[in-house]
Amino acid sequence: MRYEVPATVSPQAKQALEQTYVSLKQIAQVPQIAPVTQDDWDRRNAMANAVIGPRVKATTDALNITVQEEMLGGVPVLRIRPPGYTPRNRTLVYTHGGGYVLFSARTSLTVPALIATASGDEVISVDYTLAPRGNWRTATDQVIAAYKGVLAARQPGQVGMLGDSAGGGLVAGAVLKMRDQNVPLPGALYLLSPWADITDTGDTYTTLAVADPSLDTKSLKAGADAYATPADQMNPYVSPVYGDYTKAFPPTLIQGGTREIFVSNFVRQYQAIRGGGHEAVLDLYEGMPHVFQALIPNTPETTTSISRAAAFFDAHLTKR
Repeated sequence: MRYEVPATVSPQAKQALEQTYVSLKQIAQVPQIAPVTQDDWDRRNAMANAVIGPRVKATTDALNITVQEEMLGGVPVLRIRPPGYTPRNRTLVYTHGGGYVLFSARTSLTVPALIATASGDEVISVDYTLAPRGNWRTATDQVIAAYKGVLAARQPGQVGMLGDSAGGGLVAGAVLKMRDQNVPLPGALYLLSPWADITDTGDTYTTLAVADPSLDTKSLKAGADAYATPADQMNPYVSPVYGDYTKAFPPTLIQGGTREIFVSNFVRQYQAIRGGGHEAVLDLYEGMPHVFQALIPNTPETTTSISRAAAFFDAHLTKR
């Protein structure tokens, strides 16, 4: 069941997912030893980057994006621009996924490359410090510092923010922290399969646990505990579903697939924002796994989702 591709997805997605699930199944069969030391975590991350790096490079090479390393607000970032980029007084700020313990801005280029190409905007990808070398305080402060760096050249309404998986939770948590620090908020958010509650709480953590081909609760718990102590895991800056949305919050697009244990995260985050009186859109895709846009970029499902995200930013970001 876990690696079964439903007949209700597009033919292109079916073919791509069948190929992808072969690799995911092989990875899942490798015995996982829980990291203990920082060296253990670094080795695990190096192995993960080595696995996904060539696939990411092939996708981004085909898109012909340009990538430039910079420091922004004292934080390392990548400035990503689509081919033939023409400045349009807008910038998107991206934070990558990986359970807060894996990957980097360099090995997480697929999603920002896709949205840069679809929107025509430059994307700043924040290379935040992974846990356990850093923690939720480190990561949220780095995202806010990079965002403030963008504001040196942009008005808040000209800036959108996006993140996938842990990066989606990080974006939402950092925005709540900005608001509480009286930092002007971005014009719109785009959250892809956001890990909005790291406490393993929600109906689909049980109902979809055996159906999710990408995520498992044991690995998620290890990442959550490295990122925040159990006492901090319900802090809204860590798990934004617990935030106060009666106060200001940007319009938010949330996307995900129906084969994710995080579905409860998406629904609860959407309801929290809407319950506070703010605009939120929940956009779900049949049979899709976690952050499918990065896994199967050349499919109708991904094209549709990224096009909708670009349109969402167009609708909510100021043009000048």
